[in-house]
Amino acid sequence: MDFVNPPFAFVLVDGVIAPRIFASFYRRYAATIELDGNEVVLEFGCGSGGISERLASRLGEGSLKCVDISPPMLRIAQRRLKKHNNVQCFVGRIEDLAVDRNSVDVVIIHNALHDVEGKERQATVDALVSTLKPGGKLCFREPTKPLHGLPVAEYREMMLKAGLSEARAREYKVFPIGWVFDAVFVKGVSGMRQNPSE
Repeated sequence: MDFVNPPFAFVLVDGVIAPRIFASFYRRYAATIELDGNEVVLEFGCGSGGISERLASRLGEGSLKCVDISPPMLRIAQRRLKKHNNVQCFVGRIEDLAVDRNSVDVVIIHNALHDVEGKERQATVDALVSTLKPGGKLCFREPTKPLHGLPVAEYREMMLKAGLSEARAREYKVFPIGWVFDAVFVKGVSGMRQNPSE
């Protein structure tokens, strides 16, 4: 699918209808992300802002950077987030955007990385990791179904190649996605396992 110029039906369903129907799905995931409220958070592939609005309201002293490649989806997110003055929205590939290196405390990837072209995935992860401060966290939940997702080993390999250490991870089934890999990786913290199989 062309996510830069998605079909109207996709924008309607994924951008308008699904966030209303699955509001509790977004709310529950956002609640699992540990935040003190003063962090700089970057959400990659924010889509229409289903998770973003929950994050923005928790960042009273912090800020949220929403990144998506799709202009129509980001316009929906901007409307949804207009009451929050601590949010910036960026449209485009993360590699091409003006997000400073070592400036972000938490990167969130939710149900987005598997849709990046295979040959571009590692560069995308590397660019996201470059925005993280040392000790910053990358919170991650992606599908692992063969027809819509990637194997856990492939996700894990991308994160480790980018220089992250795995803090926690599990695979489980969640409605409406199905099987997902849910993990937190940390940048530049000594004493943590680089490879969980070691």
